[in-house]
Amino acid sequence: MHPSPDVAELLDNLGLAIGSRHVELVDFNQAEQCYIHHTQAPVAIAGYALVSPAFARGRFPKWSFIDLIQKRPSMDETEACALAAICGAEVSPPFWGNPEPFGKHLWEIIRKYDLTPFFDRVDRRYGLSGDHFLMRPRGFDWNGPEEAEIPGALQKWRSDYKKLPPVRQLMVATVLQLYRQGNDPYWMVRVPKKWHAAEGIEILHAQGALADWARLYALYPGW
Repeated sequence: MHPSPDVAELLDNLGLAIGSRHVELVDFNQAEQCYIHHTQAPVAIAGYALVSPAFARGRFPKWSFIDLIQKRPSMDETEACALAAICGAEVSPPFWGNPEPFGKHLWEIIRKYDLTPFFDRVDRRYGLSGDHFLMRPRGFDWNGPEEAEIPGALQKWRSDYKKLPPVRQLMVATVLQLYRQGNDPYWMVRVPKKWHAAEGIEILHAQGALADWARLYALYPGW
């Protein structure tokens, strides 16, 4: 994978580079001391975590995996492409206003990681275009006039989520947080969700799911 000049420059500023097989920390002093804008932090965390999770935790001690997901709307195209590149995913901008690639990949993720107990395809479209506007988290009667909570459904959602292996929990959390982009008082309540950002990257990488995750993250067009 050959990153664009803008992506290569961003990574260089973080002391990182994409080698022939994996991400490399080419300048430790730069990585340790450089100023990192908040919108570049997800790129830095992912890159450092792939080299040394301990270093990533030390550089960003307070960043949770949920914080990392919530930062996506603030990132520009170069930052999104950089995160995808270091995670082994190929993406092509534009992302904002281009919902079709994200919608297609979203449903592939739901199918591949068997997330249908958590997300449903509804009849009513909640947006102008893009298949992601037909996705809703289970627990409410989205096709009903009042969109009322289904009795016992949220409790079952949480119970089923707790039984998942961590890699699938991370995928559920990612889809849900991209959907909500804010506080969630319904689904992820009293359930595992407090991973450090570096821990999340480490788990996804170890389970061979990092590229799938990064492609979903980078393609995000807004919801």
